[in-house]
Amino acid sequence: MTLAIFAIVLTAYVAVAALLARRIKNKDDFYVMGEQGSTLLIVGTLAATFLSAVTLMGIAGISYSEGPLVIAALGSFGAWVGTLIAVVFIGRKLKALNCRTMMDFFDYRFNNKWVSVVALILMVIGLLGYGIIQLIGAGLVLAEIIDIPFPVIIVAFTLALLAFCSLSGMYGVVYTDTMMFFTMLAIAFVIAPMLIGDAGFEAMKGLGETLPGFWTVGGANDRPLGWSISQFLVWILFFACTPALVSRVFPAKNDFVILKVAVIGVFFAPAMQLLVFLAASAMQVIQPGIEPTDRAMIVGFMEHTNPTLAGIGLAGLMASIMSTASTLFVLTGFALARDLYEKLFDREVSERKGVVLGRISQAVVALVVCAVAISRPAGIYWISIYAGAIFAVAWLPTIVAAMHWRRMNANAALACMLVGSITFIVVGELERHGLVSLPLHIDNLQVAILLGTLALIAVGLKSQPSEYELKVFDDIRARRLSDTTIRDILARPDGARELVREYRQVWGIMVLFVIIAGALWGYLFSKLGT
Repeated sequence: MTLAIFAIVLTAYVAVAALLARRIKNKDDFYVMGEQGSTLLIVGTLAATFLSAVTLMGIAGISYSEGPLVIAALGSFGAWVGTLIAVVFIGRKLKALNCRTMMDFFDYRFNNKWVSVVALILMVIGLLGYGIIQLIGAGLVLAEIIDIPFPVIIVAFTLALLAFCSLSGMYGVVYTDTMMFFTMLAIAFVIAPMLIGDAGFEAMKGLGETLPGFWTVGGANDRPLGWSISQFLVWILFFACTPALVSRVFPAKNDFVILKVAVIGVFFAPAMQLLVFLAASAMQVIQPGIEPTDRAMIVGFMEHTNPTLAGIGLAGLMASIMSTASTLFVLTGFALARDLYEKLFDREVSERKGVVLGRISQAVVALVVCAVAISRPAGIYWISIYAGAIFAVAWLPTIVAAMHWRRMNANAALACMLVGSITFIVVGELERHGLVSLPLHIDNLQVAILLGTLALIAVGLKSQPSEYELKVFDDIRARRLSDTTIRDILARPDGARELVREYRQVWGIMVLFVIIAGALWGYLFSKLGT
């Protein structure tokens, strides 16, 4: 059964890609699916990217062993606050500037080769590190479940990902993400409630007696409040500018689609995570002693549901892997093809050659990912930790300042990215080896982002922006995606009525999901509250 599901999911991905390949006519189709993404498609791909294997395995494991509030209370909501910033503030602005990748923004804002090179290196390191570690972790678990050697699983995943990413580009990523989003919905709203029901709310509440602190923010391991607050801030900073989330805005049809996605996502993402974390906690009642704890949810749907639901759960796990890994393939391939070859070397290429270069770049990325994942180096965990935070310490202050500070210039951008990333790595290594100890549970990411920001301000005040940078800054401040969307809609024959309808839909969706979210949270609080 499980082996059949594994094969079906991989085959489905390749089949969808083959069908969508016919839509690729030019580079815009390949990179941003011709900016034709509907609300459903963007919600699906954003949620699938947000709910990675980390949710179903890593954080679910913490919820199982320590309690759901350790991460869910602050870290999970911090992640979604960061996602909202990525979508509503950064993504919309970059889309208004006609960016096809996040690197387009650095190129346009500073027009400096060194800024582009440093930003590109950080992006490639970040995406590769974050994606590879998830592929390794999930591959190890799947190898146990379906009795297939780990290298075979990694190769199969890599070939399937390469096939649909190279054939269909962003079309394939968005459509397959949305397709698999429904399996994740099944895990959150069908399998998770079943596990919670099997355990029973009273028995789950009783975990606070057998595992003191289980229902507190500190958890069963009695983590300090400072640690939880740090997690909240870290996840906000990390998610706010990660390319995997920001880039999801670029294929959207217009600004109204983005606003609807933001509203719907406010409900779906936290709700799905909450139910998964509660289900993982329920597994502590149903089957205590699961080791490693990352397997808690997998054991839940493989051993405590019927074969059909177990298959859906496995498909959802695979979906989370494929979504994250496909983002890695596509964005890194785009970076190498468009941002390195076309721009760094000042070579304009035809529409057809641009697509070919994108596909070649993705093949190179596939070889690197496959080789690293199979080798499973000891340091890969730390690479992933560094990778995820690189965007927070190096990119976020740079992007925010580039959008809102008139004195921001290329020198300040370089100072911020270099000081932030180097500080994060150095302080993190010193702390990991016990050579330094940060007070009050301050995270090394917070130290790095502080020093990086101070470096940015100091250099920005000392050096003057060029005439080009000042002109571009004024252009960035003047451009709004909402203005473009309204103008395009009003230009249509029945534009005024369509505009009113779009505004009503946004407000209607907002009210509806506030009511639904309030009912869900209220119900769970009444059942589990003391």
